[in-house]
Amino acid sequence: MNTSTLPRALDPGEAFFFMSDHISCMNFVVFAERVGHLNPERIQAALSVIQQENLLLEAKICWTESDGLRFEHAPGQAISLQCHPITPDNWQHWIEQELSAPFAQGTAPLMRCLYLEIASPARSVLGLSFHHSIADGRSGAELLRRLLGLIAANTAALPAPPPVAALPPMTGVFPPHYRWPEQPEAAKQLRNTLLGNYRRNGALAPTPWLKAEATDRTPRFIRQSFSADVTQRLIEQARAHGTSVHGALCAAQLLAQRALHPGTEPATFFLSCPVDLRPHLEPVQPAIPTGFFVSLISNTFLVDADADVWALARDIITQTRLQIARGEGHLLYHMYGLDGSPVLPDRLESFLKKVLASFPNTMVSNVGAIASVEEDPAVEAMSFALCPMPYQTLFTAASAYKGQLILNVGFDAARLDEAVAKLLVQGIAEILVTASNGLSAHSPRI
Repeated sequence: MNTSTLPRALDPGEAFFFMSDHISCMNFVVFAERVGHLNPERIQAALSVIQQENLLLEAKICWTESDGLRFEHAPGQAISLQCHPITPDNWQHWIEQELSAPFAQGTAPLMRCLYLEIASPARSVLGLSFHHSIADGRSGAELLRRLLGLIAANTAALPAPPPVAALPPMTGVFPPHYRWPEQPEAAKQLRNTLLGNYRRNGALAPTPWLKAEATDRTPRFIRQSFSADVTQRLIEQARAHGTSVHGALCAAQLLAQRALHPGTEPATFFLSCPVDLRPHLEPVQPAIPTGFFVSLISNTFLVDADADVWALARDIITQTRLQIARGEGHLLYHMYGLDGSPVLPDRLESFLKKVLASFPNTMVSNVGAIASVEEDPAVEAMSFALCPMPYQTLFTAASAYKGQLILNVGFDAARLDEAVAKLLVQGIAEILVTASNGLSAHSPRI
């Protein structure tokens, strides 16, 4: 396994999310819901262990005129643990607060821990909040699983873990044929293909429900879960229709948005999905130690009010696989001028203008099935949340735990009315349940 040490420059993807933080806090929170309570002292002891196992949990980000954006080693600073008593109906509020609490530049560690405790009935929520430059949904979930396992064990009796290096920066393990800075003409051709695809369905439909010009930010999320029976039926139906649950999630979100659009003509919407690039690296990278190994795949889709969810799901998955195979995920950050050269502070203004010029879109991020924490059977659910960017209607964070599909549908209440968000989530749920029953699922009538 290739590894790296500190200090080192931020990789283009890491730099992209660091600078995007200046538009809208890009923190994400991975959290477990469980029966019973945890001991805060054991949580802190377990945090100490995982900090020793993950070099980027002893890092800070510095930005200077001489070196640009760099990770610097910042040992000796414990991971913050905040503990709060809560009631059964207000735990989401604490997660939402984490989504709008950025990590100050130059501080470490770049992860926090949140423990929420309900007195009666005895329940608890344990969450990890990450600066997006050091982790993605998959690595965040694995770190939380490791933390819960250590808490369940007697961490005081465990030997101190040996020091470990961080994983290599993502572009350092790009396959040769996807190293676009070394192939400027091929990169230009792929960029033209990508942008041409964006225009393949004509102009985007307007999204009057999204107040992109708002200056405030109020992260919220609506939770929608599906029983193990419904989830299993959805998996089986997806296979029978030659697609995947992820495709169905994307299609349902587009169809729910189409229901808000007036008229009967097909409407063109822009869909974005984070994609885990680990399987597309050489060598393939593990989920832990923590690291950032994600890109974005985006495209337009023409959505008819009477479109079938499974036909649209097949189209989405076919297009996504084609784009990944072409190397569009590997190209994304290069298109923003992040080619591995030092990122100096004067780059920020032009970067922010380019990001804010992004097409209005809706996003689905799916980490798939999260393995159960065998050491802690009291864990009933594990999922994550993130607030959308100003130009995004929704950020749906999807995961499955113990066979149950969980959607945390994030929205910015300063830009999207809560009533509209609830309509969209209701539409998504209705489409998915209908599709799981083998019935034809179209846009809900709103």
